[in-house]
Amino acid sequence: MIELSSSQPVASGHLRLVYQHPERDDLLVKVFRADVVADRWRRGRWYRRLARTGPYQGFVREFKEYLAARHHAPDRLPPIARVVGIVETDLGVGQVVEAVRDANGSLACTLAAWVQRDGLTPEIQAYLDDLLTGLLTHNVILGDFHPWNLVFGTDSAGGPRLVMIDGFGEKNFIPHCSMSQRHNAARTRHKFAKVMARLRTMGPTRVDKRHASVNI
Repeated sequence: MIELSSSQPVASGHLRLVYQHPERDDLLVKVFRADVVADRWRRGRWYRRLARTGPYQGFVREFKEYLAARHHAPDRLPPIARVVGIVETDLGVGQVVEAVRDANGSLACTLAAWVQRDGLTPEIQAYLDDLLTGLLTHNVILGDFHPWNLVFGTDSAGGPRLVMIDGFGEKNFIPHCSMSQRHNAARTRHKFAKVMARLRTMGPTRVDKRHASVNI
């Protein structure tokens, strides 16, 4: 069992806390915030409460989506964080994922932070274009897609590049995105367009403070 309770999380979100893996610098461990999950689970949509894995359904969904993305384009790695597996911790079951880091070895900054600092530059636009190509190539199903769960850095797939660290996988009761790659591609382009519209309102002189932490 891995002990996390004596350490400080390196990132936090609405549902999860993120810790550095105590034995591997290239890995992170995500655990649920018990106080938030219990209340959200009770008030969640009825069909989501049917999942045998309970709130851990999110772990299952993201692991399944990573495998599906690899299947759709086995000769290249997808633009989503590599899900390594699960581990027992003193804070409950943890999801182990690969860390994405910047050139200095720190955790990669979010797309939101990058645009808020520099504006929507041609460089950022080029990386966004590459991201969209990767999402479509791997037929990635987007759940929560926004500038706070995209980070810019390097992992085992190389880089620097934009990587989606959270919010991927089918959430719908009727899995219509899984049923049709063409439909999912159209939905991906729609979500991408909404993110682009949001990014155009952000910049050094206009900081959106509604999401101060990464949505993990």
